[in-house]
Amino acid sequence: RWTGGLLGGRRTVRVHPVGGGGPVVLLLDGDDWLHLHPAMTAFESAVAGGDMPPVTLVFLPARDRTTEFGCRPQLWEAVRDELLPLVVDSGVPADPGRLVVAGQSLGGLSALYAALRFPDLVARVACQSASCWWTPGSAELADPLGGPVGGFLAGLLREGPDLSGLRIAFDVGEHERRMLPHCELVESLVSGAGATVRVARSPSGHDRAGWRHALLRDVAWALAGSGRRS
Repeated sequence: RWTGGLLGGRRTVRVHPVGGGGPVVLLLDGDDWLHLHPAMTAFESAVAGGDMPPVTLVFLPARDRTTEFGCRPQLWEAVRDELLPLVVDSGVPADPGRLVVAGQSLGGLSALYAALRFPDLVARVACQSASCWWTPGSAELADPLGGPVGGFLAGLLREGPDLSGLRIAFDVGEHERRMLPHCELVESLVSGAGATVRVARSPSGHDRAGWRHALLRDVAWALAGSGRRS
Protein backbone atom coordinates (compact mmCIF):
# COMPACT_ATOMS: atom_id res chain seq x y z
CA ARG A 1 0.00 0.00 0.00
CA TRP A 2 1.37 3.40 -1.01
CA THR A 3 -0.44 6.07 0.97
CA GLY A 4 -0.12 9.85 1.08
CA GLY A 5 3.27 11.32 0.35
CA LEU A 6 4.03 13.61 -2.58
CA LEU A 7 1.21 12.30 -4.76
CA GLY A 8 -1.42 12.05 -2.05
CA GLY A 9 -4.19 9.48 -1.93
CA ARG A 10 -3.75 5.76 -1.73
CA ARG A 11 -2.87 3.12 -4.30
CA THR A 12 -1.94 -0.53 -4.36
CA VAL A 13 1.35 -1.33 -6.09
CA ARG A 14 1.93 -4.99 -6.99
CA VAL A 15 5.50 -6.29 -6.77
CA HIS A 16 6.31 -9.61 -8.45
CA PRO A 17 9.75 -11.26 -8.60
CA VAL A 18 10.30 -13.28 -11.76
CA GLY A 19 12.94 -16.00 -11.71
CA GLY A 20 13.90 -15.09 -8.16
CA GLY A 21 13.87 -11.33 -8.74
CA GLY A 22 16.51 -8.87 -9.89
CA PRO A 23 16.56 -5.46 -11.59
CA VAL A 24 13.35 -3.51 -11.08
CA VAL A 25 11.10 -3.14 -14.13
CA LEU A 26 8.69 -0.32 -13.35
CA LEU A 27 5.56 -0.74 -15.47
CA LEU A 28 3.60 2.47 -15.79
CA ASP A 29 -0.17 1.96 -16.17
CA GLY A 30 0.47 -1.08 -14.03
CA ASP A 31 -3.18 -2.04 -13.54
CA ASP A 32 -3.59 -2.37 -17.31
CA TRP A 33 -0.62 -4.74 -17.47
CA LEU A 34 -2.06 -6.72 -14.57
CA HIS A 35 -5.69 -6.99 -15.64
CA LEU A 36 -6.46 -5.80 -19.18
CA HIS A 37 -3.42 -7.16 -21.01
CA PRO A 38 -1.70 -9.39 -18.43
CA ALA A 39 2.07 -9.26 -18.78
CA MET A 40 3.18 -11.33 -15.79
CA THR A 41 3.04 -14.69 -17.54
CA ALA A 42 4.81 -13.29 -20.60
CA PHE A 43 7.70 -12.03 -18.46
CA GLU A 44 7.87 -15.37 -16.65
CA SER A 45 8.12 -17.19 -19.99
CA ALA A 46 10.81 -14.79 -21.24
CA VAL A 47 12.93 -15.28 -18.12
CA ALA A 48 12.42 -19.06 -18.14
CA GLY A 49 13.43 -19.15 -21.81
CA GLY A 50 16.59 -17.15 -21.22
CA ASP A 51 15.41 -14.13 -23.21
CA MET A 52 16.01 -11.81 -20.26
CA PRO A 53 17.56 -12.11 -16.80
CA PRO A 54 15.45 -12.48 -13.66
CA VAL A 55 13.62 -9.25 -12.85
CA THR A 56 11.27 -7.79 -10.27
CA LEU A 57 8.14 -6.33 -11.82
CA VAL A 58 6.58 -3.30 -10.12
CA PHE A 59 3.09 -2.52 -11.43
CA LEU A 60 2.46 1.18 -10.79
CA PRO A 61 -1.20 2.17 -11.26
CA ALA A 62 -2.10 5.66 -12.41
CA ARG A 63 -4.87 7.60 -10.69
CA ASP A 64 -4.97 10.47 -13.20
CA ARG A 65 -2.85 9.74 -16.28
CA THR A 66 -3.14 13.19 -17.83
CA THR A 67 -1.88 14.87 -14.66
CA GLU A 68 0.65 12.32 -13.44
CA PHE A 69 2.26 11.54 -16.79
CA GLY A 70 2.35 15.12 -18.11
CA CYS A 71 6.08 15.78 -17.50
CA ARG A 72 5.42 16.18 -13.79
CA PRO A 73 8.50 16.10 -11.54
CA GLN A 74 6.45 15.16 -8.47
CA LEU A 75 5.79 11.69 -9.87
CA TRP A 76 9.47 10.88 -10.21
CA GLU A 77 10.41 12.46 -6.90
CA ALA A 78 7.80 10.19 -5.34
CA VAL A 79 9.11 7.12 -7.19
CA ARG A 80 12.66 7.89 -6.06
CA ASP A 81 11.98 8.92 -2.46
CA GLU A 82 8.91 6.85 -1.56
CA LEU A 83 8.06 3.99 -3.90
CA LEU A 84 11.46 2.38 -4.46
CA PRO A 85 12.27 2.40 -0.72
CA LEU A 86 8.90 0.69 -0.13
CA VAL A 87 9.85 -1.98 -2.69
CA VAL A 88 13.18 -2.55 -0.96
CA ASP A 89 11.50 -2.75 2.45
CA SER A 90 8.86 -5.20 1.18
CA GLY A 91 11.25 -8.12 1.50
CA VAL A 92 10.85 -9.06 -2.18
CA PRO A 93 14.25 -9.58 -3.89
CA ALA A 94 14.80 -6.45 -6.01
CA ASP A 95 17.65 -4.30 -7.29
CA PRO A 96 16.34 -0.74 -7.76
CA GLY A 97 19.85 0.35 -8.73
CA ARG A 98 19.23 -1.32 -12.11
CA LEU A 99 15.89 0.20 -12.96
CA VAL A 100 14.06 -0.06 -16.28
CA VAL A 101 11.04 2.20 -16.75
CA ALA A 102 8.51 0.98 -19.30
CA GLY A 103 5.75 3.29 -20.52
CA GLN A 104 3.32 3.67 -23.39
CA SER A 105 1.57 6.74 -24.81
CA LEU A 106 1.54 9.35 -22.01
CA GLY A 107 3.44 6.83 -19.91
CA GLY A 108 6.16 6.77 -22.56
CA LEU A 109 6.28 10.56 -22.45
CA SER A 110 6.72 10.46 -18.67
CA ALA A 111 9.45 7.83 -18.88
CA LEU A 112 11.36 9.98 -21.37
CA TYR A 113 10.91 13.05 -19.17
CA ALA A 114 12.29 11.11 -16.20
CA ALA A 115 15.38 10.10 -18.18
CA LEU A 116 16.02 13.78 -19.02
CA ARG A 117 15.26 15.32 -15.63
CA PHE A 118 16.18 12.46 -13.26
CA PRO A 119 19.18 10.81 -14.95
CA ASP A 120 20.55 9.41 -11.67
CA LEU A 121 17.29 7.52 -11.25
CA VAL A 122 16.32 6.52 -14.80
CA ALA A 123 19.02 5.34 -17.18
CA ARG A 124 17.11 2.55 -18.98
CA VAL A 125 13.80 3.07 -20.75
CA ALA A 126 11.46 0.94 -22.87
CA CYS A 127 9.16 3.39 -24.59
CA GLN A 128 6.27 2.55 -26.89
CA SER A 129 4.20 5.14 -28.81
CA ALA A 130 5.32 8.01 -26.58
CA SER A 131 3.11 11.10 -26.68
CA CYS A 132 5.95 13.28 -27.95
CA TRP A 133 3.38 15.78 -29.25
CA TRP A 134 2.64 16.84 -25.66
CA THR A 135 3.01 20.41 -24.49
CA PRO A 136 1.39 21.87 -21.35
CA GLY A 137 -2.35 22.10 -21.97
CA SER A 138 -2.26 20.38 -25.35
CA ALA A 139 -4.28 17.36 -24.20
CA GLU A 140 -7.34 19.62 -23.89
CA LEU A 141 -7.03 21.05 -27.43
CA ALA A 142 -9.28 20.00 -30.31
CA ASP A 143 -6.16 18.79 -32.16
CA PRO A 144 -3.60 17.79 -29.52
CA LEU A 145 -1.11 16.54 -32.15
CA GLY A 146 -1.21 19.73 -34.18
CA GLY A 147 1.34 21.67 -32.17
CA PRO A 148 5.14 21.99 -32.58
CA VAL A 149 6.85 18.81 -33.73
CA GLY A 150 8.43 17.01 -30.80
CA GLY A 151 6.48 19.06 -28.29
CA PHE A 152 7.84 19.86 -24.85
CA LEU A 153 10.47 17.10 -24.93
CA ALA A 154 12.09 18.47 -28.07
CA GLY A 155 12.51 21.78 -26.27
CA LEU A 156 14.25 20.07 -23.36
CA LEU A 157 16.49 18.12 -25.71
CA ARG A 158 17.55 21.28 -27.54
CA GLU A 159 19.03 22.51 -24.25
CA GLY A 160 21.89 20.08 -24.93
CA PRO A 161 21.72 17.45 -22.16
CA ASP A 162 24.41 14.79 -21.95
CA LEU A 163 22.55 11.51 -22.39
CA SER A 164 25.60 9.30 -22.78
CA GLY A 165 24.48 7.20 -19.80
CA LEU A 166 21.00 6.53 -21.20
CA ARG A 167 19.93 3.33 -22.92
CA ILE A 168 16.51 3.67 -24.51
CA ALA A 169 14.36 1.58 -26.84
CA PHE A 170 11.72 3.37 -28.91
CA ASP A 171 8.84 1.66 -30.67
CA VAL A 172 5.95 3.27 -32.57
CA GLY A 173 3.20 1.65 -34.60
CA GLU A 174 3.47 1.99 -38.37
CA HIS A 175 -0.18 3.06 -38.48
CA GLU A 176 0.29 5.93 -36.02
CA ARG A 177 0.98 8.29 -38.88
CA ARG A 178 0.40 11.55 -37.04
CA MET A 179 2.56 10.38 -34.13
CA LEU A 180 5.52 9.48 -36.30
CA PRO A 181 6.93 12.99 -37.00
CA HIS A 182 6.86 13.83 -33.29
CA CYS A 183 8.51 10.57 -32.28
CA GLU A 184 11.08 10.63 -35.07
CA LEU A 185 12.33 14.07 -34.05
CA VAL A 186 12.64 13.10 -30.39
CA GLU A 187 14.40 9.85 -31.32
CA SER A 188 16.90 11.81 -33.41
CA LEU A 189 17.54 14.39 -30.69
CA VAL A 190 18.00 11.70 -28.03
CA SER A 191 20.48 9.85 -30.22
CA GLY A 192 22.31 13.10 -31.00
CA ALA A 193 22.66 13.77 -27.27
CA GLY A 194 24.74 10.61 -26.88
CA ALA A 195 22.23 8.02 -25.73
CA THR A 196 22.36 4.39 -26.84
CA VAL A 197 19.17 4.09 -28.87
CA ARG A 198 17.16 1.29 -30.42
CA VAL A 199 14.37 2.31 -32.81
CA ALA A 200 11.65 -0.03 -34.09
CA ARG A 201 8.33 0.24 -35.87
CA SER A 202 5.62 -2.29 -35.04
CA PRO A 203 2.88 -3.33 -37.51
CA SER A 204 0.22 -1.86 -35.24
CA GLY A 205 -1.68 1.24 -34.22
CA HIS A 206 -1.90 3.01 -30.87
CA ASP A 207 -2.98 0.01 -28.82
CA ARG A 208 -1.69 -2.13 -25.99
CA ALA A 209 -2.08 -5.34 -27.96
CA GLY A 210 0.60 -4.01 -30.31
CA TRP A 211 2.80 -2.88 -27.43
CA ARG A 212 3.03 -6.21 -25.63
CA HIS A 213 5.66 -7.82 -27.86
CA ALA A 214 7.72 -4.63 -27.98
CA LEU A 215 7.55 -4.35 -24.18
CA LEU A 216 9.26 -7.69 -23.57
CA ARG A 217 11.79 -7.25 -26.36
CA ASP A 218 12.73 -3.72 -25.33
CA VAL A 219 12.98 -4.39 -21.60
CA ALA A 220 15.36 -7.27 -22.38
CA TRP A 221 17.42 -4.98 -24.64
CA ALA A 222 17.55 -2.23 -22.03
CA LEU A 223 18.83 -4.67 -19.44
CA ALA A 224 21.52 -6.03 -21.76
CA GLY A 225 23.59 -2.84 -21.64
CA SER A 226 25.09 -0.66 -18.98
CA GLY A 227 23.45 2.37 -17.43
CA ARG A 228 24.46 5.06 -14.99
CA ARG A 229 23.28 3.11 -11.99
CA SER A 230 24.72 -0.28 -12.92
